[in-house]
Amino acid sequence: VFINSQKQTHLLYPALDLTLSQYPEFKSFYSNISDDVEVDIYQNPGLMDLKKGYLGLDVGSTSTKSILINHEGLPVAGFYTKTASRPVTAVQKIFKAYETFFSTYGIELEIKGCGTTGSGRRIAGKIIGADIEPDEITAHATAACNLNKNVDTIIEIGGQDAKFTLLKDGRVTASVMNTVCAAGTGSFIEEQAIKLGCPLSEYSKLTEGVSSPVTSDRCTVFMERDINYFLAQGYQRNEILASVLHSVRDNYLTKVASIGKIGNCILFQGATARNKALVAAFEQKLQKPIHVSRYCHLTGALGVALLVKEKQLQTSGFRGFGLWKSAIPVRRETCNICTNYCKLTIAEVNGETLAYGFLCGRDYQTQKMIPRKTGYSLLASRNRAVPKIEAPIIKHRFTMGIPKALHLFEDVDFWIYFFSKLGIKTITSDELMAPVKLGKKTAKAEFCAPVTALHGHIEYLMGVADYVFLPFYFEENTGEKDRRRQHCYYTQFSPSVVSCLSEYDRNRLVSPIIKYLYTNFHTKLELYKTLKNISSDFLFSFFDISSAYDSAIEFNETCKIKKQKLFEKHRAPGSDINVILIGRPYTVLTDTMNNNIPRLFSNLGIKVFFQDMLDTKNIDFSEIDPLLKEIHWKYVAQILKTAFIAAKTDHLYPVYITSFKCAPDSFGIDYFKQIMETHNKPYLILELDEHDSSVGYETRVEAAVQAFLNHNTSASDEKNKDFSHLHPKFLSKIGNKTILFPNWDTFTGNLIVSVFKNEGYKALLMEENQDTLKKSILTNTGQCIPLNAVAAAFMYTVEKNNLDPSDCAIWLNPSEIACNIKMYPYHIKKILE
Repeated sequence: VFINSQKQTHLLYPALDLTLSQYPEFKSFYSNISDDVEVDIYQNPGLMDLKKGYLGLDVGSTSTKSILINHEGLPVAGFYTKTASRPVTAVQKIFKAYETFFSTYGIELEIKGCGTTGSGRRIAGKIIGADIEPDEITAHATAACNLNKNVDTIIEIGGQDAKFTLLKDGRVTASVMNTVCAAGTGSFIEEQAIKLGCPLSEYSKLTEGVSSPVTSDRCTVFMERDINYFLAQGYQRNEILASVLHSVRDNYLTKVASIGKIGNCILFQGATARNKALVAAFEQKLQKPIHVSRYCHLTGALGVALLVKEKQLQTSGFRGFGLWKSAIPVRRETCNICTNYCKLTIAEVNGETLAYGFLCGRDYQTQKMIPRKTGYSLLASRNRAVPKIEAPIIKHRFTMGIPKALHLFEDVDFWIYFFSKLGIKTITSDELMAPVKLGKKTAKAEFCAPVTALHGHIEYLMGVADYVFLPFYFEENTGEKDRRRQHCYYTQFSPSVVSCLSEYDRNRLVSPIIKYLYTNFHTKLELYKTLKNISSDFLFSFFDISSAYDSAIEFNETCKIKKQKLFEKHRAPGSDINVILIGRPYTVLTDTMNNNIPRLFSNLGIKVFFQDMLDTKNIDFSEIDPLLKEIHWKYVAQILKTAFIAAKTDHLYPVYITSFKCAPDSFGIDYFKQIMETHNKPYLILELDEHDSSVGYETRVEAAVQAFLNHNTSASDEKNKDFSHLHPKFLSKIGNKTILFPNWDTFTGNLIVSVFKNEGYKALLMEENQDTLKKSILTNTGQCIPLNAVAAAFMYTVEKNNLDPSDCAIWLNPSEIACNIKMYPYHIKKILE
């Protein structure tokens, strides 16, 4: 039901028209072969001389595609159907359509090779007897190069995921996939079409040539809010549908793609490319031609078929199209043989059991773990680098639990050593296998996965220890002048957050203030006062605490040095690539949080290391020192230092592992990208969420490794790049400039402006309205919305008051800003430029 209302005037996007791009006609020889499968026949059936062919299959989360090519590599027929959460059934439907196609036109065909790609490639590959199972990015890149040898950029938007791929001379040099957000994918478009009563087949026709209102955001939730608002304002359905396409485009360009890296020969692939209006939205934003193939919805399958054709196999493992006639039951199990707890998908094909999901590489019939012969394991090597802590002589009846989570993760051995020196028995949460799942039951709010996991660790320890050690970590003294290194806000106040849970006895939480901008004496005093009060049999003096603390520091330094030596000892020889994992140790270095990402690299024969295994003391960071000076988060500073080293070190490639909802990383990732892109070096960013499956990361890891290998063999000398664009620049003197103040709220803004005017300065309060907020979206390239809102308000105020921008200054006080980051002005400067 659509409400008739007087239409309000808002800022509008231009009409969705293609002016620079040639768009194909999706015509084919067609016969009504199947009701469930869309069939395109690309060669005249009456003229086909088809004896041999190659089969490609793309089993995605929302759709399953297949294409058949002849011995020359020319597409013969394409098949497309919905996966509907039943990939095996979807494959069977397509195979049935193949047999109908063959019988209809009297074709007798020998399959010389077949392969699968997509999220269901592994189990589908086992079922059909695939000869190859390449990752999706490699498959799409192969098809793109076959369709246009000059391609340098691939935009690929599927049903649940989106990919951005860069190529040079036919080789992938960088690839990025979307994270947990699906707002920029085909499923989002389909959802909005259903809500607005628009058949998906008519979406493009209804939105071509349509101008639409500017939305406030690209997020699914906020887009739905805007739809309701626009309906109430009297906009027509086609205008709102067009607005959705702009949101999808902006989501993709800000969250997946790197706009500055987009080349001049752009191929748009995936079923969404069949929406001509969406292609027009990309053309409009990029102001470049967008190339779309008539096989755009089948390019993943086409790439697989071409790859298997290149192999020129003598025999194929293909089981035949008749698989559709057999019942293929599929079930899921969890392997309990080792601590990997692999989630398996198991199918029964003609009496044979086929299973996929074993990280160790064993088959279903082998009832024991098969260690992979890599010779190096990141986690095992790090554990061996920690000297064994002797069992303490127990002098106290109580036990102290130490959560191996969040800020305490990298300090667990330090505190075990400290308490052992005091004769206190410690219990860690090392045995907890599902901390996030347990934490969800006790946490009273929505947190990032690491903070949720902390709640799980505390819950576990409350059941096995007398006390739980959960100190406050605020700021760390790095010994560097003018450097603040803080933990995130949830980390800083995690003891207070946890203590609010009513089911816990707060007296059992031991929470001294450990890390702040004080000397070790303050920390020792805090420990002494706190521990003295928890038990009547605590008989140690302050000297005993001090001695144990100093010994623990020496022990920690020994561990640190040994870990740093591991990189030089185990790094791959010669010109082989090495991968450095960067991020927070409590997510990267624990099997309960890292979704087996280190093992995924090891399974490919790639050695992976962690950021603290690099020696940063002897590195000259002067090129990015102004940036490091302004970053006050501990781990973000470590991450950027490691990125800088990786950017300038041959054969070393970084993988940034972050967590969904991580506020510091939302800024840190932007700087990380710029450091890497300054050196034209590929990288990988993986975002962890609350789920525990490694399947979604496998494609990203395989594609990234291929990009690293390509870069490693073809990279030119990229040293001595200029990092000055990363240096924040602040106005040192106001002089006679007009100061423009952000309009944060009605009262303080006017008060501050009045104070400055009273002191003789020229001051203005920025004007902010609905139009400036809408315009801020048009300039957004991934920043948080307030950044763009301030920039848009600045431009509006300058224009309205006829001011010279060079004679104006923006006043930004970091303490006023929700994110509390001193780099905020730098982002504003980028937007204004």
